[in-house]
Amino acid sequence: MPASETVDFEHEFEELVRELRALPTDAPATVRERVRALGEPEPRRVFRQLTWRRAVVVLVPACVVAVVAAAAISGIVSSSNRTKHVAAEAVKQPPNANPRRQVGTGHTASGGAVYGTATAQQDVLGPTVPTPNPARHQDYQADLRVRVKDLDALGDETAQAMRITQQLGGYVASLSQSSTAGQPGESVLVLRVPVARVTDAMVRLSALGTVLEQHVSIVDLENAVQQQRQKIRALRLQIARITAALQQPGLSVDERLRLQFQLDDARRQLANVTGQNKATLREAALSRIQFYLTTQKPVTPAKKHSSGFFGRAVSSAVDFLAGAGAVTVAALIILSPLLVLAVLIWLGVRTYRRREAQRLLGTA
Repeated sequence: MPASETVDFEHEFEELVRELRALPTDAPATVRERVRALGEPEPRRVFRQLTWRRAVVVLVPACVVAVVAAAAISGIVSSSNRTKHVAAEAVKQPPNANPRRQVGTGHTASGGAVYGTATAQQDVLGPTVPTPNPARHQDYQADLRVRVKDLDALGDETAQAMRITQQLGGYVASLSQSSTAGQPGESVLVLRVPVARVTDAMVRLSALGTVLEQHVSIVDLENAVQQQRQKIRALRLQIARITAALQQPGLSVDERLRLQFQLDDARRQLANVTGQNKATLREAALSRIQFYLTTQKPVTPAKKHSSGFFGRAVSSAVDFLAGAGAVTVAALIILSPLLVLAVLIWLGVRTYRRREAQRLLGTA
């Protein structure tokens, strides 16, 4: 650069500096008055930054309080509903009812089936056993389950049940006994007892131990017996007529052969119907008793102590909290892979930003 140009530049720069210094630096009075009239500015509100630690400190207690409040409300509502239900059941149940005795009995005179069931322990079963109608043919079947104290009693009572059956004019159709040491023993007997003595049989068999179950079924067979007898009479009359026709003289070979076929068919039908009638009468004459003897101890359910309104409310609240805890654990198990993935992504982004900052500052 030539020296003349350098001198001119420095000279111009010095003149520019002198002009700038010559400019007034004080603000006009009017401007100052307007600024003073505005007054002091209001202080700016500074909000504290919400971090994840502060969020946890605030949200966790709030969630706990909300869950406890929901459990308390649920317990109070459930206890109130239970109190109303118990009161309604008490009104419906008669004062002299025995809740441990549930027996159904009855019989029919026109036909159909009658069922009786007893599932409670009873000392005397006579009044509770449905009795058959002696004026009608009926199929009487019963299931009786009795508990004895040990394996020795199991064998003795099994033999006694067989003796009772024989004394009442019946017989033992089948017997199955299992008595392994250390295992509950059981005997299963199928007894056929005359229907006229079945009530006596049920009472005497129930006395061999503690009755656990009793099921009785009575099916009326009178209509079936009458229909079979009418068919037998009709077939006998048909056979007599065909036999008389065969004895007439002057029959052709074709007519005699046709009558002979009809006679054979009628005799086969009569044999079948007669067999069915005998089986029906046998069923009506002998009852079938499925008798179970067992040494297995009954499972006694835990007695629920009656508590007041507060106790029921606390119990319902605890159940609610247990259910909420189970739901929370299940949600954590399901969402745990997503949470782990989110944490890994956050750590990766944080590390990347830190390295970028170090690189830009030249400290990497």
